[in-house]
Amino acid sequence: MKKIKLGVFGGGRGSAFIDIVNDCGGEVVAICDKNENTLSHWKSKCPSIACYNNFDDFIEHEGLEAVLLSNYFHQHAPFAVRCLEKGIHVLSECASNCTMGEGVALCRAVEKSGAIYSLLENYPQMCANQELERLYKGGTLGELAYAEGEYVHTVSPEEKNSLAPGELHWRNWTPRSYYITHSLAPLMQMTDAMPVRVTGMASFNPTHLKGTAFRSGDSGAIMLCQTDTGAVMRVTGCAGFEPHGNWYRLSCTKGSAETVRGDEESVRLCYSHWAPPPSDDVGHWNTYKAQWQSHGDLAAKGGHGGGDFWVIFNFFNAIRENKQPYWDVYRATAMASVAILGWRSILEGSKPYDIPDFRKEEDRVKYENDFLSPFPDENGNVDIPCSSRPYAPSEEDLAAAHKQWGF
Repeated sequence: MKKIKLGVFGGGRGSAFIDIVNDCGGEVVAICDKNENTLSHWKSKCPSIACYNNFDDFIEHEGLEAVLLSNYFHQHAPFAVRCLEKGIHVLSECASNCTMGEGVALCRAVEKSGAIYSLLENYPQMCANQELERLYKGGTLGELAYAEGEYVHTVSPEEKNSLAPGELHWRNWTPRSYYITHSLAPLMQMTDAMPVRVTGMASFNPTHLKGTAFRSGDSGAIMLCQTDTGAVMRVTGCAGFEPHGNWYRLSCTKGSAETVRGDEESVRLCYSHWAPPPSDDVGHWNTYKAQWQSHGDLAAKGGHGGGDFWVIFNFFNAIRENKQPYWDVYRATAMASVAILGWRSILEGSKPYDIPDFRKEEDRVKYENDFLSPFPDENGNVDIPCSSRPYAPSEEDLAAAHKQWGF
């Protein structure tokens, strides 16, 4: 089997994938990062890999077939488009686009290039989430009525500062709705449902942000999504309240299945008394450890509960078979639209927004020039606020952050 030659843009997070790429029949041949310390680490650890600090040179690397984008969260789309214009396959982490106009441009670039585009979203691939997908698609739970997805990432002020070194760092300006993929993507993949409408509300509580440069006073953004199947999904985006972790629930017409809080490897399953379970050994409530259906030894070596293995495995298979991956550009941009328009809903008193279908040109035209963004330019200027209510860190907060950063 011919190895797929992969380049990594963003050497910090990207370093987690080297062994997985090898396990899946690929080879990392090039790395690009603007941080010279990161490049020095790669040069010492993997001297055979070409290192670049310039993206233009990086995508000209001889024989480069695919690129993994693990650069800054809000900057994936423009680099994805540039790769696609050269016929390079793209695996993009977390957010496909952070403005609506970028989403339109990305869809058009994928269609024009004929290359494979896939979102690197690993949470649907965790073992318990794969089990919920297997249960739902097995049909015994009936039709989806309601679903919940929570992604809660609590951090101390010290950890927040270490993750966001600098007043203009993207993590200090990210609205709570924008990092939505870990809460919404598993529900979408489990059920194949697509969001078609969103409305949101935020929980404003900035007390836990003291001593940081974070510009949003919100601890969470709760969004309700109507799906194309008529169901409702409640998702959190990335929340900052307790408890830390992720949790998912499918409530259906014949039963319910959910992951277990505090035990991300287990599933809790029940059936309605008028819809008996398919096996006599399943009681009204049954809690059990999820098991990998295949490739468990390789998945167990990967990060994010095995999800990091599966995203590479599925991406490479899509390239080899020349088929569209599950997380193609249309599902990716629909989910990004929930994040972006969900935030506008919050800023506008929970006004509902229809989610565009970027397969349709009439939906693209509506948003092709929409580049409103909460992320700052080099001077700290933004188009829209990243906090649901006016908020800014105090001088004391910024001084504490700068003291920890050392600059």
